[in-house]
Amino acid sequence: MFDTDGARMSALADRVAVADSSRQVAQKADVVITCLPKPEHVEQSYAGPDGLLAGFRPGTVWIDHSTTDYQATMRYHKELKDKQVEMVEAPITGGLSALKTGTMVTYLGGDKAVVELVSPILSASYTNLVYLGPVGSALITKVVSNMLCMLNAIATAEAMMIAKKSGLDLHQFWNAIRAGCGNSFTWETSAPSLLRGDYDPTFTIDLHCKDLDLGYQIAKQHKVPIPLHGLVQQISNQAMYQYGAEAACYSGQRLYEESCGELLRSPGFENWSYENRIIDGSVVPQHRDIQTDGE
Repeated sequence: MFDTDGARMSALADRVAVADSSRQVAQKADVVITCLPKPEHVEQSYAGPDGLLAGFRPGTVWIDHSTTDYQATMRYHKELKDKQVEMVEAPITGGLSALKTGTMVTYLGGDKAVVELVSPILSASYTNLVYLGPVGSALITKVVSNMLCMLNAIATAEAMMIAKKSGLDLHQFWNAIRAGCGNSFTWETSAPSLLRGDYDPTFTIDLHCKDLDLGYQIAKQHKVPIPLHGLVQQISNQAMYQYGAEAACYSGQRLYEESCGELLRSPGFENWSYENRIIDGSVVPQHRDIQTDGE
């Protein structure tokens, strides 16, 4: 393994072989797996004299879990094909709770035979493997999924504010929407974070804004107008500028609260958590430790 953070490698040195560079990993491994936060980190790992491209051997498979730039991914794929190296894109989704419980979902793009070859490796870490098609298809799906997530998060704050201003009990309101056609995974999981006031700090607003920008670039390439997602991108960027890059991922909800002069809070969610279950192909959160009146 290789990581730019030496401390992380030292912590695992008694269990894995530690490499000096990405290139050395590519030279020694038949299957190389990367998972990096931003496109620039993928590029740093891939290119240059110490990068993956310099070390890959014919027949190697590169599995990239990163949510990264579409155009760069397609360039990598072409360059690797010329070296007889296979690429499988495998962006992951589900959140920190799913990561802790081994219930993450991974979207897969690449040659189907190659994907099937490495599926046993992926199945060791992920509950649900969803094959989308050739390289590029999984990345587009992951980015659009994150765009929908942020749009739903902002809509969640607006819906909660209507309920608050109307004098409704927010806990009961949350449960009522869960039982109706307005429910979504984001409603299920972002609303409790909003109601306890932490806006989900398990992921940063900086990374969400990165994903929104990736989605904008894909839409622009295909000349698809995205007025709703464009507005969500503006709100999210404003939240990042105001609260900082490391602020919680749903800080756009906080921005909305401040614009309305009302906090959306409800008791009972202080110790809330959830685990994901896959039911008929859908991710369904199972809630834990929600207190109700009298408990």
